[in-house]
Parts: sequence; structure tokens; C-alpha cells
Amino acid sequence: MPTPTPDLVAPEITYHVPSSRSHNMTSLVRPHGPSTSSSPLKMASSQRPAEQPIQPSQRADRNIEKVVLGDLVFDTWYPSYYGKELLGDVSAVPEDWRTSHVKRDRDQHPVLDRLYVCPSCFKYSKELVAWWGHVRVCEKRQSVPGQKIYVHPRRKHKVKAARVRKSEVQPDETVHEEGEWSIWEVDGDQDRLFCQNLCLFAKLWLDNKSIFFDVTGFTYFLLVYTPPAGSSGQNEASSAVLQIVGFFSKEKMSWDNNNLACILVFPPWQRKGLGGLLMSASYEISKRQGVIGGPEKPISNLGQKGYKSFWAGEIARWLLSLDEGAVVDIKDCSDATYICLEDCLYMFREMDLLQDAGVGPGKPVVQDGDDGDEELDDEDARAVAKEVNRVKVDKAAVRKYVADHRLHLQKMCDPDGFVEGYAMGENGTGEEEDEVMED
Repeated sequence: MPTPTPDLVAPEITYHVPSSRSHNMTSLVRPHGPSTSSSPLKMASSQRPAEQPIQPSQRADRNIEKVVLGDLVFDTWYPSYYGKELLGDVSAVPEDWRTSHVKRDRDQHPVLDRLYVCPSCFKYSKELVAWWGHVRVCEKRQSVPGQKIYVHPRRKHKVKAARVRKSEVQPDETVHEEGEWSIWEVDGDQDRLFCQNLCLFAKLWLDNKSIFFDVTGFTYFLLVYTPPAGSSGQNEASSAVLQIVGFFSKEKMSWDNNNLACILVFPPWQRKGLGGLLMSASYEISKRQGVIGGPEKPISNLGQKGYKSFWAGEIARWLLSLDEGAVVDIKDCSDATYICLEDCLYMFREMDLLQDAGVGPGKPVVQDGDDGDEELDDEDARAVAKEVNRVKVDKAAVRKYVADHRLHLQKMCDPDGFVEGYAMGENGTGEEEDEVMED
């Protein structure tokens, strides 16, 4: 059976636009989607079985119970380092003492019941009236900081036309997916306050994130959904509001060639394939820069599960593309997928697809003649294949692994969706290298 395509659709969430007469709590609703229900999106329900959302156990020392983000209310998982003006003196108490104190007192409740966060700039308040007054006039309400670098192609699907009579056959109608998914690049140095607020907000669902205020050394890539104009539940004035649903950050200068520092899709939009889109985009950017890398270690348990699925899909697609009888090594896999050697080896062990093939000639190595000072023609070079311990991979086993783990073999990120020339030439792979070589 063919592998289902990773359809990216608008999150199935009910938006209630507050009326101009009253602005009370009735406009705040819980999201309808995989975060609170085991049923997937309607458009994907026939393609893959329902899965329970992955949610780690909530930490006992959480200092905020729930978050109000626009029209959505959802729980937090971990504490965040908001200041005294929000949490009071408890924010200044050392975390180790606060954790042990909460563990001793089972009846201890989070300091703040609800945190109100602007969905556009992530400024926050513990007062509903002040928050709502800001949201209505937020200068980023109809814009996103930084620049748009990627637009995901809209999915197409066919809808069978209804038959008026048995003898009449109407052609199927091609329907384009509504709304737009895009990625925006934000410089932590230029939009410092926005990135600081984003990091504080993200810490509520990230256990091992530690950088909140020194954001100047990072670049942030925002995943943004733009609803179609005149969509249901939105009036004409709010149709252009952009919704930030997740992000990943990346160090501007990484000695370990990390292409991602931290990644998060906000809980209401999880389990929709959006995390895979961000991971794929991070590797595509590395490919454009000519850098083989991976995410910063250690990876959280939730992130590890997502990356294992992504890496397995990339490696399986590469294995299935090889010719029968081809002799390759682990470096060929890394060069083709831009996944670092360490992660490639880890996934080959996890996938457990390798079979012992005994000792035999390995991949031919091209060697030059004895005199290295003289330039040699191609015919003077000779290929030597050393005897090595070999393993073999059965493509039928790879296809079975793909089916059993419901992997997608299509690329989540479309290379043609990036802005022309983006990230090219930064590390000697584009025009800048040609200029240097000419000099």
C-alpha cells in the first residue's frame, strides 16, 4: 500500500471572536484537536489510525496552572522564569528549595492560576482587562517580526462530484487547501524583547531550556499560519491576523554545527505533522549552507521521539533509492541526507535492519600514484577496494519498517518553497564561494 502523504492542514480549532458589546471570559474556549482528544483531523482520519497525544507528566513545581493564548486555554507542563511583578516573591526563591517544598506539600497549588499571553508578541499579564486592552491594539497583530523565508505549498485533493443522473458523469473537482503555512526568520539581536517573551512562554513546555534573556546569539524560525480571508468564525477585520503556532531556534555560530537549539510546537497544534516540517526545514537550511549537522544534545524525550521518526524516514528514503547491489558506507548516508554520522549510526542501530554479510571488498577508494608532487591524469589514479566487514540491507525489510512505523517517505519541507537565494553561499556553497575562488 502507498505511504500516506504528510498533509498539512489548518488546525481544527474553534475560534470565537469576542463581540464589541462585551469582552468577558466566555470568548475563551478550549482547543478542539489532538491535544485534548484522541481523534485526528477529519481530513487525515481515513489515512492513519488515531494516536494518543504525547504529554509528559506535569511537574509539581509548576508556577503557572494554565495559559490563555488568544482564544485558547490550555495547561502548562513545567515552570518558567517569569519575574516578581508577575509571580511575586516566590520567583526569587531558589528552584531547588521551591521544588522540595512543593514535593513536601501535596496541596500546594501553582502561584498563578492563569497567565494571559498576547498571541502576536507574547507579552503577558495576570490581569484579563489589561491583557485584552493590549491584544486589541497590538502593533504585531497583523504582522510577524523578521522576514518570511519559506511558504509551504498548498495541498491539492480531488472531491468527487455529485451525480444528478446515473447516465451523467461529472468530472472530479480539484480543491486547494485553504490557508497558508510559512516560516519566518527572526534575529534575536534585532527583536530582542519579542524573542525573550517567546522563550519565557516556551519554557512552560520545555524541561531543559535555560536561555531566556541572552537571545542575541540566536536566530528564531517561527512557524506561522495565515487563515484564508473570510474563513468561518472570523470577521473581515480579523481575517489577516497571523497565528504563530511554534518555532525552532538556532545558534548563529555553533562549533558543533548544530542546526537547531530547541524546537516547540505549541500544545494546541501538536500531533499534526508540524514538528516534522520544522525539523525538515532546519536540515534544508543546513544543506543550503553546506553544513552537515544535527540538533543540540541532549534532546528531550519528546524531541527524541520526533527526531527518530524524521531520521528514520530520511534514511529509509535514501536506502530505497539505491541500486541493487550498491556498495556504500555510513558517510554516503550522511552526505546524502545531511544527517551527521553520529545520528546516522544511532538510527541504523535503532532500525535494526542490518544483516551480517561477512568479509568482502568494501567501497573502492581512489588513490593517487606514488609521487604526490606531480599532477596525475585520471588514468594514473587507481581504485583499491579493501577487505572489510560488511553488512547488507534488504529493501523488503526497509519497506516493512516504513509500514510498521507509519513513516512518510515524502519530504516534509519543499526545497522550492524557500525564498530564492536564501541561505546560499554562506558556507561556500553558493555565489560567495565562486567570488572567492575567482579572486
